[in-house]
Amino acid sequence: MGPRVQPGRDDLGSTYLQAHPRGMEWLQLEATVAALTFEQLARLAETWVNDRPRQQARRRAIAALGFTHGRIASRWVRWADTFGLPHPPLTAEPTDILDHPYRLVDDDEVGIYVAGLLPLYDAALAILASDHTTGGDYELLSASWRRVCLPSRFTPATLYGPHTQTALASLSSACRFPRSCLTRMVRARRAISTDDWDSAADTVHQAALKLGFPYRGKCLYWEAVASAETAMDQSPAHPELAHALWGYAAVQVFAGQLPTESAAMLATPYRAGGRTRPPA
Repeated sequence: MGPRVQPGRDDLGSTYLQAHPRGMEWLQLEATVAALTFEQLARLAETWVNDRPRQQARRRAIAALGFTHGRIASRWVRWADTFGLPHPPLTAEPTDILDHPYRLVDDDEVGIYVAGLLPLYDAALAILASDHTTGGDYELLSASWRRVCLPSRFTPATLYGPHTQTALASLSSACRFPRSCLTRMVRARRAISTDDWDSAADTVHQAALKLGFPYRGKCLYWEAVASAETAMDQSPAHPELAHALWGYAAVQVFAGQLPTESAAMLATPYRAGGRTRPPA
């Protein structure tokens, strides 16, 4: 029986990616997901072919992933939320979770949309299994992604736009905050009603849509989840802490794109930790 999947810590580990021959390419895949446009999604859908050679290459890639099955399956859980897809069952075996998005293409309600996303899933498998499978499998599974999404004007250092580094620094710094600071953030987030927070958060996703990058806000949120788990050294961490980290990072990424009231609310929990200057 394989490891059960947790929807949180799925960054594969920096040590793993640094040692992997295509670790940097994985980071580029993440950058293209955050910068994915609806035009690219349509073009990816046009390339989708679920023929026998691809099915066999996919099976070989999944089998080659070995101990990383649980980690990759957890990424599928994250992507289901990011892309708004039906959620895979968390109690299933990791290999069954990895098959889950491919079964959705037969669903009349989401089939065409899913067909545009599956080349990204194939590329993920191809990149991570490339050191254990043939070069032909890598080429076959990653071709659509490379043709449609590369070269990209965004890199792992700019995947959220010009304010990427400032936003990511605010997330990574949380691991150095004392527990009392994190606790104040959680309390400040809990003091904001769910309706008010959701309304402010929606302005982030609307801003992402307006800029033409519909998944940017969600991708940033999952970066915040990982940072919250690292800061608390537990998985899952308090969702309120992930909200606090995400809200402040989102205000930075979408600087000048959000209503003033929404930006102030989203930044409030992080500021409550006492690690930033109050707004002018």
